Amino acid sequence: MFLPFSTEKSDQQKRVGGIVMKRKISIVVFCMLTFLFVGFGQSALGEEAVKEEVLISPGKPLSFPQQERIATLAVNALKHIAKARGFIHKHNFADARAELAESQKFMEMIRASLPTTRIKDHIWVAKEHLSYEDSEEVVPDLVPIYASLDEIQSFVSVDKTRGYLDDAKKALKADDKKKGAQALELAGESLVYVEVDLPLGYTERKVANALHLLAEGNDKEADQRLKEAEDGVQVISISSYGPMVLAQESLWQATKDYAKGRYAAAKRSLADAKVFLKMAAKQADEKTQKALAKLNLKIDELEKKMAESGTDFSKEIKGLWDKTKDVYHETVEKFK
Repeated sequence: MFLPFSTEKSDQQKRVGGIVMKRKISIVVFCMLTFLFVGFGQSALGEEAVKEEVLISPGKPLSFPQQERIATLAVNALKHIAKARGFIHKHNFADARAELAESQKFMEMIRASLPTTRIKDHIWVAKEHLSYEDSEEVVPDLVPIYASLDEIQSFVSVDKTRGYLDDAKKALKADDKKKGAQALELAGESLVYVEVDLPLGYTERKVANALHLLAEGNDKEADQRLKEAEDGVQVISISSYGPMVLAQESLWQATKDYAKGRYAAAKRSLADAKVFLKMAAKQADEKTQKALAKLNLKIDELEKKMAESGTDFSKEIKGLWDKTKDVYHETVEKFK
């Protein structure tokens, strides 16, 4: 169904095919909804490049059950929004509002299912404890937060969050509750699962706006807002499945393998990433196609360097992962 650009029957192709087959259901959903990425390229988020030392801990991508749950919840939310639009066209506004209320329940479940939500809850607990416990007693609350950040760092940018958490830890050890609370607040605000959080927030705002318009008797405008909401919720349903995500996972795996001296495995993961980037390019607009082509070229150049030199390329591989995330973030920037 994919890989139309490859003519070689290599081990790499078989390996990538295996990865794709493991995600059969999600790829089907992705194929049905690829039209969403006509507007793939948007203005860059302008995130700062990571400049710190590359310290690898055993991060892991969003698990398939988590991906499946988010996708299922998103599709259910979409069904209720579509039903609401149908009722609006029939001038049955009471049932339209009921359907939108149901869609909001599913969106709340999506937010509760995000791995970042659990971490934000841990941060909230630490802040709450800080309001009535000694600073030193709150320091242990940071341990599960650090551990959770390690778990999600392969698919969520956590460097800023970890930095704020370090600031909070220093403040707490210095018995400065005010600075500690401020740093924890910033840590929570900086933790964003961009690929889901942006379209989810966008969808929630559009549905709320539609309900307000229905209350004012402006059904045409309400329908337009719900049409826009459908775009957001459809993106959520494939945000953790598409080839861009698989490319990120492959690059992250390459980073870990290289750091552990598994150079052959790292090279295989780099080759896989190129395949997935080519898949993603087929769904992208011209601007994003160029960005993805540049990424593939950089991987080609890195592979050549790795074959010719024994230099440490850990930072270069991590940099490719960062650049891939930046390109992906641009695709959901319109939902900001």
